[in-house]
Amino acid sequence: MLLPSLMLLLLLGLSGAQLQNHPPHFVPGSGDMSRFSLSEHTPVGSPVFQLKGVDPEGGRLKYSISGPVFSVDRETGVVRLRQELDRETQDTVEVIISITDEGVYGTEPNTVSQRREIPVRDYNDNQPTFYGRPYSASVSESLPVGAELKVEPPIIVVDRDEGLNAEVQIRCVQENNICDIFEVRAVKLADGNYTARVALKQQLDFESRPSYIMTISASDSALENRLTSFATISINVIDVQDQAPVFTNAPYSATVSENTPAGVSILTVKAIDGDVGIPREIFLSLEDEPFGHFELVPFGDPKDGTAMLQTTNEPLDRENPDILQNGGVYVFSIRATELIDGAIPAEYTITRVTIVVTDVDDHRPEFSASNFNVSVAENLANGMPLPGLSIFVDDRDMGENSRYQLKLVDVSNAAGVFGVSPTEGQARTPVVVKVLNASRLDYDNPAQRKFEFDLVASSHGVEQAKARVEVHLLDANDNSPIFGEQTYRFTAAENLTTDSLIGIVNATDADSGEFGRVQYVLKGFGADNFYVNPETGGIYLLRPLDYEKQSTYSLTVVAVDGGGRESNANLFVDVLDVNDNQPIFESNEYSRTIREGAAIFEPQFFVRAIDADGPSQGNGRVKYAIVSENSIAGNVFRIEPDSGEITLQKAARSMDTERGEYELVVSATDFGIPPLTNTTRVLVRVGISGNQRPIFKGHFQNVENLPIIGPPSYRVSIPENAVPGFNVTTVSAHDPDGLDSLLRYRIVGANDNFQINELSGLITVSPQARIDRDLNMNSFEIIVNAVDSGTPIPETATTTVYVNVKDINDEKPKFEHNSYAAYVSERTVIGESVLRVKAIDKDLNSRLEYSLQGPVKATTKAGVSITNRSSYPVEEAFRVDSQSGEIFVNSTLRHDVAAIIIFTVVVRDLNAEVDPELQVDTTEVTVYVQSFKDKDPVFKNPGWSSSRPVVHINVKEEMPIDSALFILQAEDPVTEQAITSFELVEPKELEYFQISERTGEIILKKRLDYEALAEIGSTQFELQVRANSADRQRSTISRLNITVENVNDNSPIFEQSSYHATIIENKGYPEPVIQVKAQDKDAALNERDERLGYHKIIYSLQGEYAMLFEINNLTGQIVVARNQTIDRERTPTIRLQVKAEDSPGKPTDAKQSVVELLIDVLDVNDNAPEFSKKLYSTVIPENALKMENVLQIEASDADEGPGGEVRYELVNEGDANGLFSINAQNGLLSTRRNLTGKGRAEAYVLIVRAQDNGNQVPKQPTLSTDVEVRIFIGDVSANDGVPFFVAPRVGQRANVTENAAIGAPVFQVIASDPDDENTPSGTITYRILPDTPDAESFAIDTHTGLITTRQPLDREEKSMYKVLLEISDNGQPKQSLTRILQIEASDADAEAAPISLSIMNVTFVPQFYKRSRKLATGNLQSLFTLNNRTGELRTGGSFADYVDGYFLMRICANNSVKAKRQTHSNIKVFVIRDKSLLKFVFARPPNEIQHNIRPFQAQLQKKLKPLGLELHVLDTQVFTRADMSLDFTATSSCFQMFRNGAALSLSEMQKLMNSKELRHELIDIYAAYGVSDLESCSVRRTHTAALFGNMLMSAGSWLVILAALIGIAALVSLCAACCLKKKFKRHSKRSLQASLRTPTEHTPTSYSYSMPAVLYSEPIYGPL
Repeated sequence: MLLPSLMLLLLLGLSGAQLQNHPPHFVPGSGDMSRFSLSEHTPVGSPVFQLKGVDPEGGRLKYSISGPVFSVDRETGVVRLRQELDRETQDTVEVIISITDEGVYGTEPNTVSQRREIPVRDYNDNQPTFYGRPYSASVSESLPVGAELKVEPPIIVVDRDEGLNAEVQIRCVQENNICDIFEVRAVKLADGNYTARVALKQQLDFESRPSYIMTISASDSALENRLTSFATISINVIDVQDQAPVFTNAPYSATVSENTPAGVSILTVKAIDGDVGIPREIFLSLEDEPFGHFELVPFGDPKDGTAMLQTTNEPLDRENPDILQNGGVYVFSIRATELIDGAIPAEYTITRVTIVVTDVDDHRPEFSASNFNVSVAENLANGMPLPGLSIFVDDRDMGENSRYQLKLVDVSNAAGVFGVSPTEGQARTPVVVKVLNASRLDYDNPAQRKFEFDLVASSHGVEQAKARVEVHLLDANDNSPIFGEQTYRFTAAENLTTDSLIGIVNATDADSGEFGRVQYVLKGFGADNFYVNPETGGIYLLRPLDYEKQSTYSLTVVAVDGGGRESNANLFVDVLDVNDNQPIFESNEYSRTIREGAAIFEPQFFVRAIDADGPSQGNGRVKYAIVSENSIAGNVFRIEPDSGEITLQKAARSMDTERGEYELVVSATDFGIPPLTNTTRVLVRVGISGNQRPIFKGHFQNVENLPIIGPPSYRVSIPENAVPGFNVTTVSAHDPDGLDSLLRYRIVGANDNFQINELSGLITVSPQARIDRDLNMNSFEIIVNAVDSGTPIPETATTTVYVNVKDINDEKPKFEHNSYAAYVSERTVIGESVLRVKAIDKDLNSRLEYSLQGPVKATTKAGVSITNRSSYPVEEAFRVDSQSGEIFVNSTLRHDVAAIIIFTVVVRDLNAEVDPELQVDTTEVTVYVQSFKDKDPVFKNPGWSSSRPVVHINVKEEMPIDSALFILQAEDPVTEQAITSFELVEPKELEYFQISERTGEIILKKRLDYEALAEIGSTQFELQVRANSADRQRSTISRLNITVENVNDNSPIFEQSSYHATIIENKGYPEPVIQVKAQDKDAALNERDERLGYHKIIYSLQGEYAMLFEINNLTGQIVVARNQTIDRERTPTIRLQVKAEDSPGKPTDAKQSVVELLIDVLDVNDNAPEFSKKLYSTVIPENALKMENVLQIEASDADEGPGGEVRYELVNEGDANGLFSINAQNGLLSTRRNLTGKGRAEAYVLIVRAQDNGNQVPKQPTLSTDVEVRIFIGDVSANDGVPFFVAPRVGQRANVTENAAIGAPVFQVIASDPDDENTPSGTITYRILPDTPDAESFAIDTHTGLITTRQPLDREEKSMYKVLLEISDNGQPKQSLTRILQIEASDADAEAAPISLSIMNVTFVPQFYKRSRKLATGNLQSLFTLNNRTGELRTGGSFADYVDGYFLMRICANNSVKAKRQTHSNIKVFVIRDKSLLKFVFARPPNEIQHNIRPFQAQLQKKLKPLGLELHVLDTQVFTRADMSLDFTATSSCFQMFRNGAALSLSEMQKLMNSKELRHELIDIYAAYGVSDLESCSVRRTHTAALFGNMLMSAGSWLVILAALIGIAALVSLCAACCLKKKFKRHSKRSLQASLRTPTEHTPTSYSYSMPAVLYSEPIYGPL
């Protein structure tokens, strides 16, 4: 019962809970509009939100929203917009949203409401708005740039949007560049509220633009739907007076006749104020018009500045010099000035007025004088002007007004004798009076010696002016001297004395007086050896003659009369030879060595002498003779009298002479009259047979591999302390014909210092040798002889031993002074230098060390030694530097203890080699320690102190002698008076310096030269000076250091006094020219010298052309400057000055030297010839003769040498080809042949080239220039001009497309005729002559020359046509010319595919015999291969089974898929054997037959063709004989014959070729080509029975023969196979090429029948 009760209670509890209705609630955030906002741009009716709620009981919910703005779907909660939103009117919407659930079991529904304010988001729907429009501004044109304009009213821009949508940007809208003048910027006043500022960017100009309309834009910054508004600003520019007046229609010009009367209006002048906004009155005035020819008359409004320019009472005169020099133009100015209240300020404008003054005929022509008087020579020619007569006629008017006529009016005796030129003149004209009849000018006729006439100038038939002319004749020198003979020949002996008369020449002159007086002059090469008497004509000898130098003289004697006219005559002077030259031997002495007992000279022994005399004195012949010989036997030698050969008549014996040497005297005698003789000495030395000179071996190695001149040598080195007997070296020689042990050696030179063992050759130092290099030489040369034992004349060899003496450190060092003394103050600080000792060691490698040695002595000022008396460490008072020898204070000095300190300094050579312990030296140094007292004198010179009593003086070199260099100043501290007593303690330098005892002046006594002092070791001096008190009880010693300083006392000195260089022109940078060098003797010993740079030199160039070159200012190297070139034609020689200056950078101290530099510029052919004219033109009649001069062409070349030589040539003759020629040397153009028929109206144009000879110089070009020459040939005959073709040219082709329509144009023939085209002779007619079969295919227009087609053309039938054209004129007689024109028909289908070849079918046809077995006739195409592009047919298999037959194949050619576009051809390929062929045997070599085989075949073919036969000749080869040997003088060529396309057998060919008829037909051809025989093509070997029988005679020889034959057969077979294979390839290729040739090509290898044949020779024969 308990369990059911519990269940009941549970159900009751649950029921109570369900009866309670819980309220619903909105979904927070996404369903309650708490974060919802809405754009004002949202369309009405759009769903904008969905309310969402939750009912705890899970019941249905209903939604609602308040207000008119939204509506909601009660079931779904979707909220929609009911009306438009405007944020600017209402920016939030307030609503109440509600949610209601359903009641449960009768309970009430629950409703939950919430209040929401929904923000309205802004959308850019309001554009910026301008307020206050329209806007305007007035601004002065003088407003500065950057200033702001005042705009009325102010610009206000409002945008009602918010955020970015309300951020406004204000800009200028670009129109007509207004934004370049003004700028606009926005200024924010508040959110959405802006104003604009307008500023000036460019200066304003009222006159250029008085107003502007400026558009500005205001744009918001919205990211979408950006909006813009526009507004305009009217800107008015206020004018400011800133412009000058402006002339309208300026500048002004007018034309006015001279002498125009006053008051004539010329032009109107108008000027206005440039400031048009506020114009002022304008005042006009004339300027620069001093002559008063014009005036201004104002009229109209004063502000317009209008005036009329009128003439005044001062008329214009065009002949006024000022106007005339300005070309008849009169120029002046007009000023326009602004007026302010009638005053004239400075604002004005000036314009030019140009008046062209026209001429009026108001002047008469005038002669330059009224009377003229002239004297002329009687020999004036016709057409020549009268010399010395200068006449001018001048009419000051212009143009036609200055034209006049001239004539000559006879007054006395002048009619027909003279004429005036020109006959018409204008303005200023020179008048020339020319001779018309020169025969009337005869001085010898007294009546014809004076002429008188008037020159008259007239215009329009009225005489205007005249001048009287008187002409007087003068006698002329019209006769030249005439020699009595044209050639004079004189003789003179060569020993003729000077001033001797040789001959007389004579000339006469027909003139009288001075003109008839003749004087003589001698000219020519060698004329300086003679002189002629100028009055008598006598020829005299001036210098001695020498026939041997010159045997004849060819001179010219000139006769000159008093008028300068000359005549020449030839003068020959023959020099007669005199025997004045004795024979001269080639050598003063001849020597020869022969062996004992020799009977001949080997080689031959000749003496020769030369005689310089000529043919009349023996012609150089010499006769030789032996004058004497010293032989005992006598007549040992003889000499050939003519040749001078010395021979032996007896055997030579050394005992035949006293010294074993023959001495001969040989004479040479010439054949002159009288004969002259000369002698020479001949020495013949007789040596022992086999005796040869020894040879030294030597040991000097030539490391430089240079050629060694002379015998072997020796080089050794020995020490300088070598003791007597020291071995130097051993020389050794070899005796080629004796024992080396018998050689004896001797010293020739250096015998005092060296000696030699004569047996061994050992050289040693001699006992008396002096080889110390410090006292003697450092090297020796020993000359050694080696003498062999040959008798009686020993042979000697010589060598040189070079001995170098090595330095040995054996010399002891030596101090410069035995003792030194110094004075030092006891106040001197430790480390201060006292003095320096110096030692010298003569050894080269010495290293010296200084040190103190031994006890130090010291005494008091009383002279008492302090040794063992004082504890003062005197040993430590000083120290010495071991390297330099300088002595320093080492401890405190005390004068009261040690006043004098004496110590010893020792020097030791650390590198001593000999007696090192003895290589030392010592010196004694005494130091006087001076006490320091306040009472001692004190030096006042700067730098001196008691602790360092040193005075330093710097003295310039080259100070004047006896000048005071320095003044020592000292003071007595006791009396405070200046010291007046000075003295030198150590007067060592008295030769240079002296001290003034009273004044202390250091006086120079000897010249101080810095450079000289540097050479002797030092430029410093050290003195000891004592200053004494007045009572001389107190004194002070001081060191005086004098340093000589360098001054710039030496100028640079060039190594040469002048320089000369050459350079090739056109060389550029950096072509070197020359290097100059200068030296400056100023020394550089220290840092100061280096800094001052007195020794340093800088170079520079001076001169007019210095800019062409650059000089390295340090090295003196001169090169061509940058961007400069040297032109010889402008500067053939350049003179420059090179300046060398020292002390760079210190011009006040510098010294300089200048040297001349002459540069010769060498020519390069860089100038082309230049013609004297740019264009040449001339006229010549057509009837001019051959070689007649036409025109002189001149060109010059600025270069020199071959580059300046000009030659001429015609490079383009044009239509005048062959008509003219030009002289290559002088440029004279002349006719080359007759010009008949070449006359025409147009000029012939020739191109003449002037070319230099620059290429005659190596590596230089030839330059040339061309000029155009126009030659007009006058047309004399009626029709002499032959028409000529312009087109077509010779060989020119025309093209026409096949299948072109009838009448289609083909070619335009153009022709020309030299005759006038307006006459029948110049009218051309065209036609095609019917002489060619192709003439019917074309037509030509007889008047125009246009060729057209008359019928269709087919390129495949015929591709080339030939027509014969004729052109002819219509003159009398008729002239014509013909020319062939080739017309090519081009393919209409040029884009067709390439032709492809293929084998269609192959069959075999046997010949001559039946086959024993059946042939394979299957796939015969496999035996051949055909290249389908090139058409090359090759074999593809063996033809052994197809011998003596032929293949018939069909070939297809195709380049289209269309069947009709294909073509076929049949080919026969014959397979033959050599034995089936015949061959021609030619008796000529192959190289000759190879060139003639094709013509030979063609001629044979021509003979055989009527018989129905064809012939095919194979290649040529060397003829092979029956024994298989080759005959290179003969040639063979195999051939095959065909009849009706079938090959003939061997027997048939032999029968035909041997037939009587055919042999008769061919005999001439055989003879022409050297055919000697006809044979079978194959060669058969023949064997002789004898040879075969001999081979079988011996037993077993047949085995050897058989083996050899097998080997030879194999080798022959291999060679034959290779040869036949090559032959097959060659024959098949040539035959194939012949078969593929087009039918239009006619070659020797083509056949008349349609089926081509190919011969194939098969090398391997199959079974028959």
